[in-house]
Amino acid sequence: MDFVDVVAKRRMARSFTDEPVAPEAIERIMDIARRGPSAGYSQGVEFVVVTEEATRAEIAKPFAAMHQKSGHPNFVGQAPVHIVICANAEIYKSRYKEPDKMRVRKDISDDDLWRIPYWYTDAGCAMMLILLATVNEGLAAGFVGGGIGRLRRLLDIPEDDTPIGIALIGHEAPDARQYGDVSADKRQRRPLADVVHRERW
Repeated sequence: MDFVDVVAKRRMARSFTDEPVAPEAIERIMDIARRGPSAGYSQGVEFVVVTEEATRAEIAKPFAAMHQKSGHPNFVGQAPVHIVICANAEIYKSRYKEPDKMRVRKDISDDDLWRIPYWYTDAGCAMMLILLATVNEGLAAGFVGGGIGRLRRLLDIPEDDTPIGIALIGHEAPDARQYGDVSADKRQRRPLADVVHRERW
């Protein structure tokens, strides 16, 4: 699929069928996800792929009431694949203490260096690669955040790793279009001229 078409087709799916996703497709998606950019080539973004039904049901529990209020099905529970995206700040901080990085940043304090926590930037890049790779596979994807402590306990995620959210992958259900993005239904996408500033703000 042409890249422009992949981007144009990407949207957050909010209803999935129970059809399983082929393991080979998951493998290809994850191979693309690990190729995202990372500051200093630190590679401090990791993933927990969850396909086991009971674990997915546990992950989905807190979302049920929220989706009921919004009129959505519990699409977290429906999705046959959950990919929990995790970022590890310590990997980045350690990488930037190595000799090649210290030569460049020796006069920059850690506070100034990490004013922007780039591990979250890189995790966001990985998340977008997952969403786009999923579309490229002819599948549907969504993303939800929240439940950091619960995800950590449920999936044995180490303390140094922060789960930023869950990418949901599956086959879009026939009724998915009726659960469009409520915000997008009420708000237009801002025009290019409003969001792109040339030379100066």
